[in-house]
Amino acid sequence: MKIIYFLLLVFFGANTILFAQYNLVPNPSFEDYNTCPSSISGFAYSSDLTVDLWYSGSGGSSDYFNACAGAGSWVGVPENLFATDQPAHTGDAYGGFWTDLYDDGSYDYREYVQVQLLEPLVAGECYYVEFWSAPATQSDFFGVSHATTDAIGAYLDADKIGSEGISGVLSETPQIDNNASGNYIDPPGEWTRICGFFEAEGGEEWICIGNFHEDDETDVVAYEGGSLDATPLVYLFVDDVLVTPADSLAAAFLNDTIVCAPLTLNALTCGDTYLWSTGETTPSIIVYETGDYWVQIESSCGTLSDTAEIIFVVDTVNTTNTDIHICFTELPYTIEAFGGYDIYNWNTGETTSEIEIDEAGTYYLSAYTECSHFIDSFVVDVTEPINIGLDLGPDTLICAATWSLTLTAPAGYDSYDWNTGETTNSIVVSTPGNYSVIVYTECEVFNDAITITTDPNFGETLNLGEDLELCPPAGISNFILVATEDLPNYNWNTGETTQTITVNQAGNYTVTSTLPCSIISDDVTVTLCNEIYVPNAFTPNGDGINDLFEIIIVDPSRILSFTIYNRWGELVFDGGAGAYQWNGKYNNEEAEMGMYAYIIVYSDANGENAILQGDVTLVR
Repeated sequence: MKIIYFLLLVFFGANTILFAQYNLVPNPSFEDYNTCPSSISGFAYSSDLTVDLWYSGSGGSSDYFNACAGAGSWVGVPENLFATDQPAHTGDAYGGFWTDLYDDGSYDYREYVQVQLLEPLVAGECYYVEFWSAPATQSDFFGVSHATTDAIGAYLDADKIGSEGISGVLSETPQIDNNASGNYIDPPGEWTRICGFFEAEGGEEWICIGNFHEDDETDVVAYEGGSLDATPLVYLFVDDVLVTPADSLAAAFLNDTIVCAPLTLNALTCGDTYLWSTGETTPSIIVYETGDYWVQIESSCGTLSDTAEIIFVVDTVNTTNTDIHICFTELPYTIEAFGGYDIYNWNTGETTSEIEIDEAGTYYLSAYTECSHFIDSFVVDVTEPINIGLDLGPDTLICAATWSLTLTAPAGYDSYDWNTGETTNSIVVSTPGNYSVIVYTECEVFNDAITITTDPNFGETLNLGEDLELCPPAGISNFILVATEDLPNYNWNTGETTQTITVNQAGNYTVTSTLPCSIISDDVTVTLCNEIYVPNAFTPNGDGINDLFEIIIVDPSRILSFTIYNRWGELVFDGGAGAYQWNGKYNNEEAEMGMYAYIIVYSDANGENAILQGDVTLVR
C-alpha cells in the first residue's frame, strides 16, 4: 500500500538544518561534552566519554573536536590536526573519523560514531535521517590526505552497533547510504548534506555513522583543489545529526509567506524525484508570482506532498526599454543588466546579471532589489549579412589602338573606395593596369580587383621582303631572312625561334609571331637562278679577276659537252661532260685575243638534251 505524507513547503537555504522539528538524536551537534578534548581519539566505545552520550562504533579511535580546546590544539575548531580552517556546521563542535586509511588492500581500517536515540523507532513509520559531512585537508601521522569519497552512511539498529574489539569494516547494511549516489563530500571547508528516508522495522534505537563498505567498494577521488597521493587517505568530519518522523517535518516550516522579492522554494534534497506545480522537477525552484505552489516528493517511503500560498508585495515597479543594434559579426552578444539588482530572472530562464544571446529578439529581465521590481526590456536588432555580389569580372585584354572601359561595382553598398581615388560605384579607365575597389556595408567589407592589359604590338605586321633567287655558281649561296624586330616571339617553319635565320636552299620560308590579340605571319620564296648562264668575255691575264671563261650552272654535272672554236673553225677546247671552265689556253699556249665560238650541250630541267651556242671575247 502506497503511503502519502503531507508536508509544508520548505523555505530554507541549502545548508539549513531541520532541528526545529522533533529530533530523536541527543546532543546532535556534539556541543555537550563531559570534558573539553585535549587530544585525538575523543570517542570511546563503552566508558570515559569525552563528548556527552556519543560513542565510537568500534575499536577505532574516532575523534572529537571543540573550540574549547583552543587555537593550536590538535582537536580545536576551526583549526586542528586534520584541517587548517574547518568551522562547525553549527555551534562549536563536530566529530571525525577515518573512512579509508590503508588503501593498499592490506587492511580495511574504519572508524565510526554512534549514539542511542531518545526513543525507539515505530515499526512501519517513515523516518527522515540527516547529517552533514566535510573532508579533512591534512591527516595525522599517516600522511597527507588529499582525497574524499561518497562512501558514508548511517545504520540504525535496536542494539548498540559494533564491538570494542573490531576496527575494520562493520558488516551492517546502512539504511541511509550515500555511496550509491556519487555525492562526494566536497569541497573542503564546506559541509555536504547526507540524508534519506526509510521505513522502520520497529525497535531501532541506535544510529551509527561511517563507511560500511570494503575498500574495493569505496570510491576515492581528489577533492576540489587537491590531488591523489600514491596511497590516498580519506578522513571525514560529521556534524548535526537528525532522525525524525517524516510527518513531523511540517513543524519546522511556514506554509504561507508574504515577500517582496522572488523566493526560492527548497524541497528536501533527499527525495528520489520531484514534481512542482510549475512543472519543474528539481529539488528547488524560484517563484516570482503570487500563487499556490505544491510539490510532490517520491521517496522510499512513498509520496510526500504539500501546498503553500506565496504572496508578493512590491512597493514600486520600474520599467526600462533599451534598443540594441549590432552586426551579425558581434554574435554571440552579451546583454548586461543594470547594476544593483539582487535577483535576476530573464525570459531565457537564466538568473545571472548578464546573458549571452545568439539571435535577434526581445529579451526581458525581471529583477528585484529590496521591495522594488524592475522590468527591463532589451530589443536586439541584428544586421544580417548582405552580399550583393561584388564582381568586376575577369581580367581583360584590350585589342584596340584607342579604347575606354567602364568598371562597375553593384549598387546598394554604403560606400566605395577605388584605388584610383574615386568613390562612385563605377569608373571609366583608358589605360592598362590593376584596378581594385573596396565596398562597405554597415557590418561588412568586400573587395575585388581586375587587371586590364593591352597588346603592345597591336597593329604590327611581319615582312620578310620580296621573294629571292639563290644562285650558288654566281656566289649567291645563302640569304639571311630578317623578320620585323621587337616582336615577343618568332616561330619559323624551320623550327628556329630567332628574329633572323640563314637559308641556303630553295624553298618557301614562313615566320609566325603570336601576339596577345592576334597571330601574324609572312613568308618568302627562295628559288634557284636560271638553269645556265654564259658570260660574253673574260681576261685570262693572271690577275685573279675574271681569269676563267666559266659556265654558271647550279649543277655542273648536267653539262654533257663543252667545246670552243676559234674564228677559223678550229677546236681549241673540248671539256667533255661536266666541264664548265676554260682557262684561255690552246695546246698549253695562251690563245690569241679575239672572239671564240662555243657549243654547250646540257640536260635541261625536264631532263631533255639542250644546245646552247654563242661567242665569247678573250681580252688580255
